[in-house]
Order: sequence, then C-alpha cells, then structure tokens
Amino acid sequence: MPAAVNPWPSFAAFFKFNERPAGRIPDATDVRSEIAQAEQAVRARTPPAAGKQARHVQQPCSRDPKTLRRFGHLTVPCLPGVRDGSHALSRFIERLDLTRRGRELTRISYFADSITSGDKITSTLRNRFQQAFGCGGPGYVAVYPLRPWHYHAQVGLTLSPGWRPYCPISHPSRDRRYGFGGIAIGHQGTGNTVKFQLKSAATSFDVVQIHFLRHPEGGAFAVVAGQKRVRVVETRGDKFREDFVRVPVPSGRELVLESVSGGVLRLNAVFLEKEGPGVVVDSISLTGARYENWSSLPADHLRAEVAARAPDLVAFQFGLNESDTGVEDNYRDLIIDFFTRMRATRPLSCLVVGPSDKVEKRNGRYRTLPVILEIARLQKEAALAAGCAWFDTLAAMGGETAIVSWYEHRPRLAMGDLTHITSDGGELMGNLIYHDLLLAVGSL
Repeated sequence: MPAAVNPWPSFAAFFKFNERPAGRIPDATDVRSEIAQAEQAVRARTPPAAGKQARHVQQPCSRDPKTLRRFGHLTVPCLPGVRDGSHALSRFIERLDLTRRGRELTRISYFADSITSGDKITSTLRNRFQQAFGCGGPGYVAVYPLRPWHYHAQVGLTLSPGWRPYCPISHPSRDRRYGFGGIAIGHQGTGNTVKFQLKSAATSFDVVQIHFLRHPEGGAFAVVAGQKRVRVVETRGDKFREDFVRVPVPSGRELVLESVSGGVLRLNAVFLEKEGPGVVVDSISLTGARYENWSSLPADHLRAEVAARAPDLVAFQFGLNESDTGVEDNYRDLIIDFFTRMRATRPLSCLVVGPSDKVEKRNGRYRTLPVILEIARLQKEAALAAGCAWFDTLAAMGGETAIVSWYEHRPRLAMGDLTHITSDGGELMGNLIYHDLLLAVGSL
C-alpha cells in the first residue's frame, strides 16, 4: 500500500530486520530501541477524524481472503467469510484509534498458564500500552491467591478466613462457573472481606467492575472505598445467572468488598479501571491450565462473562501443560470452536501466542520437545482458521533450544527447569509481543 494514501504507514522501513535469525537470542536493548522508533512513528500519525473514513486503497483482505500479513513473528489472517477487508486485528486497531482520539477505553485480556505467573509478560504489555496510549488502570485482579506466585504486580490482595475458592484446576465446582478469570470465591454469612490495595507507584483506579452469580439464596456485599460504604449490591435472584455491576469509587489506594447479609455470596471476578480513554491489560494466569479448561466452560457462562467484560483483544498463551500429557485428538478443532464461540459473543480480536521453548537433554545434547513443535503447529493452524492472529513465541525466542541460552544469559531470562521464564525473561517476551503488535497496528 502506498504510504501517501495509508494513514497507518508500514513500519518495515524503520527497521533493518523484522525477524531475527533462528538461533539468535533477541537483544533486549535492540528490542527497546525498535519499540521506541515504532512508538515515535505512531505518535506522528494523525488518526482519522471521528466519523470519517481513512483513505485506503483496496485492502489485501478484500482482494484475496487468503492473504496473510506478517509483522516480525506475528501473522495476521483475514477474517473467514468477511468480504469487507477485515482481518484478525481489525476490532483491536479500531478501538485503539478511538482511544487515541480520547473517546474510549481499550481492553486487552491475556489468558495464560504459569508462563505469566507473577504478572510476567502482562505487566510489560500493560506498562507499554499505557505509556503509549494512556492508562486504563490495573485491570483484572484474581479474587483468590491459589499459589504464592499468583499475584498482580500493581495490586495486593488480602482475604479474611472463610472464603472458598472455585477453580477448574484444583478446586472444581459442580456448576463449572469459575468466572472470567477462572477463579471464583464463595461464602455464606456476614463480615467476610476481600481487600485490594495498590502497591507503591501503581496506577490508580476510579471504577470497579464486579462479576457475581445471582441466585435464589444470594447474599449482599458492600463496596467500601476510602473507608466509606459506596454501594451495597444484592445478589439474590429468581434463578442462577451471571451478573455484574460497575461502581464509581473515590480515587484512592484501597478497595474492600464485604459480605453484609446471611445469604450465599459468589464473586466471579473483579476489575479495577479508570474511566476515560486509555488501555487496560488483564493478566489471567492459571498454573496447570490448558485450552480444554476454557473450552469446557458452560456456553451460557462463557458468553455472559465475555459480554460483561467486553474485551477488544483476547490473547491466549497455553501449551506447556499440554506438553506434559500430549494434546487431545481434537486439539485443533477444540481451539477453533472455542475462538469461534468467543468471537460470536461480541466484536473482538483474538491472538494466539504460541508455546514457549521447553527442552530435554538426551545423549548429552539438548533438544526442544517434539510435542512443543506439534503443539505450536496445531495452534497456528487453529488460530489462522478461526480468524485469530498468531505469534510464534518459539521463533521469537531464537528458535529450537533457545531457552538454554535464555538460562545461560546474565541476567537469567529462564529458570533452571528450562521451561519457565524469569521476570527479566518476561519483560523481554512482553516487549517482543508488544513490538510486533505495534508493527501490525501501524501497518494494517
């Protein structure tokens, strides 16, 4: 597309390379430099005025629906069955454009296994997007700490005794209603609390969105901010169904949810946001999780939770746990069906982030587990078939057995199990994903 008629100019010309040679570990300094150049180019671009269409030549997706656009290690397909030129990231880019014009909040929900525990990867994405496009607050905060390494980088969590967790991995429930982030809590009685407290230098919030289960024996909870009861929410209803409230709160450092009646209370998710334009990144990490855990959620529950949260981009990064047991025979179709149902809930973009490297040592030599390569292949096929973008994590890391070099790097980028990444590794991986997304945002 000629730059003269494209308000989102291709950024390829700004860089000496978009894809690093296989076997080469990405240099953190180089990646940060490339990000700075890309952000500068985005800032220099004036988005189309509200209500006006940008001047475009015919889009590649309009000419050939089989077109694939590549940006570094990110592949963006056209949407299946769509004739207007839309692609896998159309909704996300359109929403970012509104955010840049000061009109809307852009929501990114990033689901993963333990690769993002401790807000790794996602905290970098949050910081990057918020610095470039405006701060939308901390986002999703899990309502129960299933593991010591399950925490939000910006928000501390304190629960009073008595809450019962529900999670598909370790605390299953009969109804399988685990909320947007896969962790819900329940309690009967009064006086139980969940406290959210901002850590030092964390972003602020001025609205809280709370997902809960409404049912005939539902109790009530109070929203307390600045030591003042802002609102009491009654969860009793004539039948079991998902519901949510958005409550403006005084801008401060602490929020408390307190049960105030003798009924049964089920809290499904909590999100801390800022009203107004900006970007919010939800970090949803479940140790031991795999695609099957999400695809098996009750259809009405998944639909209600996604509709209530209203994400503009959902990213899913799984595969490490599948590599322990092997993938289901229908793994590819399972992923396609899941994202098809997600996209049918509301307009959204989807991104499949491939599994990271995982190695074994045989006869004195390291090799990437063959099952990791198979998982990556199946995920890529599923992503492109479902109309989702695909990020090749293994290639971005440097190719097969790259995690060995990540471990040997100083500071260490990977842990000694040659499977998980460190905080420094999470920052690098988050920057790699952000960089390629930014290239796509600037070129599509």
